[in-house]
Amino acid sequence: MQGRTVLLLLTGAVGIPVAGSAQGKSGVAVTPFIGLTVPGRDLLLRPGLTAGRDQEKQGLVGVVGGRLSIGLTEQLEVEADVAYGSSGLKLSTLSSPSGTDAAVLAMSGRLAFRLKPTIEPFWLTIHGGVAAVSRTFSSRSGQSAGIHDATNVGAVIGTTLGFRLGSRSAFVVGIDDFIYNASFDVDAAGTAPAGKTQSLTQNDIRITLGLRFAVAGL
Repeated sequence: MQGRTVLLLLTGAVGIPVAGSAQGKSGVAVTPFIGLTVPGRDLLLRPGLTAGRDQEKQGLVGVVGGRLSIGLTEQLEVEADVAYGSSGLKLSTLSSPSGTDAAVLAMSGRLAFRLKPTIEPFWLTIHGGVAAVSRTFSSRSGQSAGIHDATNVGAVIGTTLGFRLGSRSAFVVGIDDFIYNASFDVDAAGTAPAGKTQSLTQNDIRITLGLRFAVAGL
């Protein structure tokens, strides 16, 4: 009798962690999302123009995108993230349009660490990694924008809060900070000569809402 009791206790002690591990370890998930990117500072100042007056800043950028998440352990995931949006540039001191639009493609690869497991009703992760922000410029007048397209590489850090909707889906809210140095080659414009703009450190804050679907696990 005592032997049977001990055997049952041992089975339970081993089975509980194994079951928890099977539920807590994520597999592969995809997350389509929409969001808004808030540029943190001025984007560029053309050579020969006046700082504080002629600096141009990207407007608010509405984005659509998606994320692929692959679980490595119960707490670690690798993620690939891409988002696209467009908005006009404006003269920062006047908040008036500069006549140039910029399409923004942001891509990142990150490592995510779960502070709370995805098997709970809500869960939380923090993440960080490498990001690339690519801009394509166009003039509203139909002429050349005078700013050459460029891709700037930097880092991204952020957090994601998830709310389980079912066994294989969740509603997620993400906040990311894209940190990078932006610099662009520009053509001559009026009295402003051609050249390269000053490298300015950007802090683009992106807020997203999405639905996460588990392909295998969650």
